[in-house]
Amino acid sequence: MTLQSKISTLFHHPIIIKDIVQAKSPEEIRNKLRILREKQIKMQNDKEINNYISHIKRNSPFFIDKNKISNLNRLCYIEDWEENTELGRIINELQNPIYESYIHRTDWTNSTNKIVGRRKPGLIHRKDWEWALGITAMKRFNKLNDKCTAIGIGAGREEVLFYLANNLKHVYATDLYDGKEWDNFAPSDFPENPRKYAPFPYNEDALTVLRMDGTKMKFPSETFDIAFSFSSIEHFGGENHEGALNCLKEIERVLKKGGIAVITTEYIINNKNHPEFFNKDTIYSDLIDKLDLLKLVEPVDLRITTKTLDKVIDYPDAVYWDTSDDDEFKKNHPLVLLKVGNILLTSVMLVFQKQ
Repeated sequence: MTLQSKISTLFHHPIIIKDIVQAKSPEEIRNKLRILREKQIKMQNDKEINNYISHIKRNSPFFIDKNKISNLNRLCYIEDWEENTELGRIINELQNPIYESYIHRTDWTNSTNKIVGRRKPGLIHRKDWEWALGITAMKRFNKLNDKCTAIGIGAGREEVLFYLANNLKHVYATDLYDGKEWDNFAPSDFPENPRKYAPFPYNEDALTVLRMDGTKMKFPSETFDIAFSFSSIEHFGGENHEGALNCLKEIERVLKKGGIAVITTEYIINNKNHPEFFNKDTIYSDLIDKLDLLKLVEPVDLRITTKTLDKVIDYPDAVYWDTSDDDEFKKNHPLVLLKVGNILLTSVMLVFQKQ
């Protein structure tokens, strides 16, 4: 550390002088400095985020009209969980499965293992919104029936797979399932035993799980009526979201003409740059504008509701939400709009149709 940097450190963190006088070890001082710098950065980020939220509320307030049919291509809103909305009813159906409506197997028993990420009825998590809006899109395009076949990319062990298996001709769930970083959400034994993770009875003959790279699908062209991926493509790597684009190019190939692609991904509402997540520029330049046969079924509405802006959750709290059994905490902290450093992000839905 140069003399100038030492002086700067003491100027910004004068509390360190006391530690020096008390002859604390260099390691102790370095650790304290690290903690102080992290606190300072968090304070700066919090201030920036709060200023941004105040600016949006003041200059671009946005409230949904409950009398209008909801758009498909848009961001996640806290209002979507209201029970009298189309999405609210589907979310309720997913969280409170009506067992009489499902296909029963006399030997079917639910898994006794703890399934990370399972949510109790009434709790608000954007993943349920992604599934519910995806199902809504399938319904609106008359694809949610026993004549249609779907492929899920980066599908993990998501509960929506079992719902779709009960409502479609066949569902192919694909992911790496390699037992590495994402094993909690895409367990290595899922291809051989999906029933172990099923939250309710499902048509086991209608679900096939395959280990497959989402950028290199081993299916013939024009095979599927539906392709879906819920917050996975942003993790496919490459410069300028190349992995995500390659995945959508493969979806473009394997979809039948007239088929739909139902895609959610991470969207940064305050327009910061990020190697994985998208902002208002890169969602077009790196993805939408580079597709040939996949066309958006409607323009994308990138506004966020004022009510949603009141419910920001810090990333560490979001991790706690996903991994704990603290239902009281979850009830009081809706997981819709996340703060990650100086980034504000939520889910965006993109529905395409192949021309």
